[in-house]
Amino acid sequence: MKAITVFFCFISIILYGQIEKNFIDLSEYPNKHILSSLINETSAVEYYKNYLYTCNDSGGKAEVYKLNSSNGNVLQTIKIKGIKNVDWEELARKGDTLYIGDFGNNLGIRKDLTIYSIKLPSDYSQIIEVPILEKFRFIFEDQKEFSNQGSYQTNFDCEAFIYYKNKLHLFTKRWSDFQTTHYELDLKSSKIPIIAKKIETFDTECLITGSDIHKDTLYLIGYTKETAYVWKFYDFFENKFFNGKAQQSLIGLTGAVGQTEGIAVTDNYIYITGEEMNYSLFHVNPTLYILNKEELN
Repeated sequence: MKAITVFFCFISIILYGQIEKNFIDLSEYPNKHILSSLINETSAVEYYKNYLYTCNDSGGKAEVYKLNSSNGNVLQTIKIKGIKNVDWEELARKGDTLYIGDFGNNLGIRKDLTIYSIKLPSDYSQIIEVPILEKFRFIFEDQKEFSNQGSYQTNFDCEAFIYYKNKLHLFTKRWSDFQTTHYELDLKSSKIPIIAKKIETFDTECLITGSDIHKDTLYLIGYTKETAYVWKFYDFFENKFFNGKAQQSLIGLTGAVGQTEGIAVTDNYIYITGEEMNYSLFHVNPTLYILNKEELN
């Protein structure tokens, strides 16, 4: 794996226009933890009061898992009443309200894109059941075609969103061009389904699979078949995240770090989760990476 690090050194910290580029190799990062097989398809991670929360994606149970933020051990299973996990891909949070994004859409044909909200329990029981608070159905404002164009062709797949300034902000996983489009969702809208308003598009050079925002800095995570990335956007204005400054960090080879699907950011740490991956000759366990925040500054 040292050869990978040498390779990264050739491309570290260069400037290209407004975009700063650097690297860190997660496969050699010391603070990483193999996750339980219970969450082998971890598709999101959210931080709250020193705990992490995650969920599995399509085919998983309608459950959220509370984790020890130091080692990723599962502390609590939160079962959610009366709903199914069609394709849960992301978590976002406002206070103790957790939003669950059931909007994975690899074929671009779903007309039931949904976001659920629950109240995070203060109970420390190992297993607990909670009801949903609200259910928000939505559609993308510019999607007019819902026929099956084949796997991994659509620009209306989605695996990333955040809560910011009283709205939800979604970032699509555009299979056709490896860009992402930012949509804004007004939860106070009286329309059913809610219209996700198209705001802006950015060339992330990868498939965006997770997001978080911390102190007015947006983080996006994603990967290609070859490499994984974290993007950081800051000094933006008017909720247009892509009109400010941007930093791209190469965080490893996909065959070494896995499918990096979740990111959560705090004052001191960046938490990244990757689901179990079996690809060609490569096998990567589900993993929690804990980075010192300054590593990506």
